[in-house]
Amino acid sequence: MLNERTTLLREKFASAAGLPQICVEKVRWFTESYKETEGQPSIIRQARALKKLFENIPISIDDEELIVGKPTGRRGRATNINPEIRCEFILKELDTISTREADRFLISEEDKAFLKETIPYWKGKSARDIYLSSVPEHVKEYFMARPLNYLNSPAYTCVLGAYSTHAIPHFDKVIALGLSGIRKEIDDEMAKLDIKKLEDYEKYLFYEAAKISLDAVIILAKRYAELAKKMASGEANPERKAELEKIAEICSRVPENPARNFHEAIQAIWFVYVALKNEGHGPINFGRVDQYLYPLYKKDIEEGRLTKVEAKELIAQLMIKLNSHVRLRPIEFAGGQPGYQVWGGFILGGVTPKGEDAVNELSYLFLETVAEVKLAHDEEIIRVSEKNSDEWVKKAIEINIATGGKLKYAGDETVTKRLLRIGVPLERARDFGLVGCVAPSVHGCSFDLNSYGTGFMELLEFALNNGYHRFSGKKVGLETGDPRNFKSYEQVLNAFKKQVEHEIELQIIAKNIEWKVLNEHLPAPLLSVLLDDCIKRGKGVFAGGVLIATDALGLGGLADVADSLAAIKKRVFEEKKITMERLIDALDHNFEGYEDVWYLLKSAPKYGNDDDYVDLIYKELVDFFDELTVKYQPFMPANFKLVLNALASPGGEFRGRFLGPSPDGRKAGEPIADGGVCPHQGRNVMGPVATFRSVTKLDLSRYHGAVLNMRFNPNMLTNDLKMRKFIQMLRTYFESGGFHVQMNFITTDILRAAQKEPEKYRDLIVRVATWSAYFVELSKDVQNTLITRMEFQEII
Repeated sequence: MLNERTTLLREKFASAAGLPQICVEKVRWFTESYKETEGQPSIIRQARALKKLFENIPISIDDEELIVGKPTGRRGRATNINPEIRCEFILKELDTISTREADRFLISEEDKAFLKETIPYWKGKSARDIYLSSVPEHVKEYFMARPLNYLNSPAYTCVLGAYSTHAIPHFDKVIALGLSGIRKEIDDEMAKLDIKKLEDYEKYLFYEAAKISLDAVIILAKRYAELAKKMASGEANPERKAELEKIAEICSRVPENPARNFHEAIQAIWFVYVALKNEGHGPINFGRVDQYLYPLYKKDIEEGRLTKVEAKELIAQLMIKLNSHVRLRPIEFAGGQPGYQVWGGFILGGVTPKGEDAVNELSYLFLETVAEVKLAHDEEIIRVSEKNSDEWVKKAIEINIATGGKLKYAGDETVTKRLLRIGVPLERARDFGLVGCVAPSVHGCSFDLNSYGTGFMELLEFALNNGYHRFSGKKVGLETGDPRNFKSYEQVLNAFKKQVEHEIELQIIAKNIEWKVLNEHLPAPLLSVLLDDCIKRGKGVFAGGVLIATDALGLGGLADVADSLAAIKKRVFEEKKITMERLIDALDHNFEGYEDVWYLLKSAPKYGNDDDYVDLIYKELVDFFDELTVKYQPFMPANFKLVLNALASPGGEFRGRFLGPSPDGRKAGEPIADGGVCPHQGRNVMGPVATFRSVTKLDLSRYHGAVLNMRFNPNMLTNDLKMRKFIQMLRTYFESGGFHVQMNFITTDILRAAQKEPEKYRDLIVRVATWSAYFVELSKDVQNTLITRMEFQEII
């Protein structure tokens, strides 16, 4: 159990502490710095702004802290604003941000006044504004015409207000070399330059910016060292005085220098994480902490400098710190993915690069600490390999049950196979983690950008309405013909495929423009030097410097498309129980007066029930999309691979609001499927085994991320026999090609009780999709989506 000090620290970040705060310090110091550096190269301006921020941001050390440093200038849960990426939405939402539908924030009247005065400086200067002014009108019109606006755009960073980067930086390198060692690598490369050559001059600018960024992190750490030293001098409690003196010593050493022990290592990686968050990055993962922290942990334990209890306290404090920084997003984005996302966490288990069982004592220590900290926003990914013991899998499931919905599980063999397919060497492929939703990322050398997800149900709607959007009435898609005249299932399918390819062509244009904007204006020098081979090549992540880079076509809403196509194929063209004309009339009237049609469509085969009729339609769609990645690969920037992913975005409940009725029997405004490879909630009635079988027919090694959400009644696992059966089911899923699964162990009765009396369930954590949240902080509509997700009672 957590000791009293760490328990108190945890409570400061728990949901009962109130709404998170908006911190304006980044806006303050970035604005001042950018005004001072106007006319200088963009990469230098970005680095100097980070340095300016870390020289001036207010810092504090709480009485309970052993790991110090805050991503914002506030105590408790807070967020910052990235004005250099996107900030205009803040002015629109200032008066509603504490009362809006999802992810509410507190902000003082003084800070509101400051933002109203300061944010106009960024008009035309933020990445989003530059991006919008660069996109051709026909591309902009296509995306902007849709009700979800730029949520449909592949310009994920410019929508999000933070980089959509998915990466596991070289935290191991920070520990082994320190930032001074990385700086020396840069100096060695700079010595080879001849800046009379334009290419070498561009490298010179990259290296200079990288060194400024590294210096900024060191400045922040040393400020904390001075603060701890000052606090120690006035501390009356001898025990706390000694702790503050130790904190001062640690912060004066790391992350500038190599870490000498477990405590220094955790402090070092936390400072670097804080810096990356302020460079503006979204999903950043600590990676395989049980591997690269284990040597220092083992050495400290063996030499008597550290106990397991002390190690667990440091781990707990790191997890608590992760929960302190939540993401601020526009309401149209937060409404689709509510729950104060963080997307920073750890990967545990799996195999070593040599293919041996990687689970060790530290793996279990991290896992146990998850249940004791039990906060919503730190992410833990459990790798499951055939080399791992049943004891490891059982422990993970027990922790999952204890926390309700905290853990993600990854199938080692399938994810490794996926990385091999894009050219990653075997030993590096085995060193993977999942970042953000579930994007596979290779430790220290992989950089992944993810689009927000193509709205395939919208594209099916265009195909069945000759390019028109039913919700808005606008013509958005291609004219693929009056669907009443379609004489075969193949005509329906081809019309849909034409809509898809039309959108992907426009996505490629928009993606390329976003890369160009980010490379020219926000090239991210700090993250770049923490990934291979940016230092060696003298290029940032957006310029082709990183060893492995991907960007994705997001496959959102495919379950509903497969269900809809299966219903059309069976009821219209095979059984001839419905004509195309009557089907379209029923959709035009939202099934009112067409209840017979609605019943026939609802009762057609549904994905997730081990029914080849619909499952193979889904597989055919994936094959088609995979072919498109090959077709459009030549249009990608140098060093970027175009891949497929099936993530959890956008939220099925939110997107469904803006869709008309569909041939799967869904009525206008009702939710679509969760996303990923999830069946539509409540339709997978044949049990979890059938669901797993449907999913594994898809060849998930084609996906660069494939989310599967499931919910189980915890009474399924009340004895050893039931637990053994569950473990075998999970292992069989992964051995059969499973990529990922995440599981809520919560009954429908508890969710309904929490909805009715939220004050009694403040700590109830649920896995919404690829992120966890407090159930009571979600909107009622999203809560209802979770409640309607199939609750499996037994293994069948």
